[in-house]
Amino acid sequence: MDKELTKISDSMQKIEELVKREIKNPDEYMLVCSALMAVTRNMYASALGPHDAARMFKVVSESFVAKEDFLNQFRQDEKPTIH
Repeated sequence: MDKELTKISDSMQKIEELVKREIKNPDEYMLVCSALMAVTRNMYASALGPHDAARMFKVVSESFVAKEDFLNQFRQDEKPTIH
C-alpha cells in the first residue's frame, strides 16, 4: 500500500508542476484545468471502460458535495448583520 500511495503522491506533484507551467496568465487557468479533466476522462475510459469511468466521475462529483456538507458542520454560523 505504501508503494501505491507514494506513486500517487509523486505523480500528483509532477503533474501539478507541469500543469502550472502551462498556465501563462490567470485567464488560462480554467482552460488548462479543462484539458487536464479531458485527459483524465480519456484515461479512465481506457482503463475502466466508459460505463465504469462514468461511475468513477459520479463518485468524484459526489465527494465534493459530501466534503462541503462535512465542512459546514464545523464552520461557525454567519455573524448577524445589524441594520
